Amino acid sequence: MFSIVSQLSLAICRYCTNACIKKGCYKTIQKYFCKQCHKYQQSFYTYKLTSTTEDKNIVLLNNEGMSISSIGRYLHIAKTTVRRRLLFISKTITTPVFTETKQVYEVDEMQTFIGRNHPSCYKYITYAINRTTKSIIDFIVGARTKENIRKVIDKVLALNPRKIYTDGLNIYPSLIPTTIHCKFQYHTNTIERNNLGIRNSLKRLSRKTICFSKSI
Repeated sequence: MFSIVSQLSLAICRYCTNACIKKGCYKTIQKYFCKQCHKYQQSFYTYKLTSTTEDKNIVLLNNEGMSISSIGRYLHIAKTTVRRRLLFISKTITTPVFTETKQVYEVDEMQTFIGRNHPSCYKYITYAINRTTKSIIDFIVGARTKENIRKVIDKVLALNPRKIYTDGLNIYPSLIPTTIHCKFQYHTNTIERNNLGIRNSLKRLSRKTICFSKSI
């Protein structure tokens, strides 16, 4: 990892240790080109590459509700790098395997918007939570359609639940058997409180904010 403003001594290629030639300038910074490995480099750098430790800090600060720009300023990393690392880290996360049975679950949708604050850009985070362990069984981000909600409900039904509590959305009765489905306002307090905690910690999920996601 290169530290901030690391100098390139004597125009030696840092990739193959062969001599480099001057190849123009970038914002008054001298650039070099290696004829052996055909790679470019600069005389010095004003940025810092990320490491495994900084990946952990990026995840920690993101979970604490800091924005991408704030994380970049705090860790002295370009915000494009922070965004790229978050996307890379998210792809390494594996879906947990649940083997529990006869549990009680709550399902709800949390409204947000992507692109701009307009009704045409409304999206929903539909997810299911175990009432006892507070574990999130599955979630999906998208329109509040029967096809999307079915994916979450099928994941819960595969665990042979004892009870599933939802709100009054008219889609749920056609997806959940009536023997285990319960529709009542105060029986979804656990997941509603979890929604409030998520909105408080993540600025982009707040109800009234300009810090919303620009893409799905």
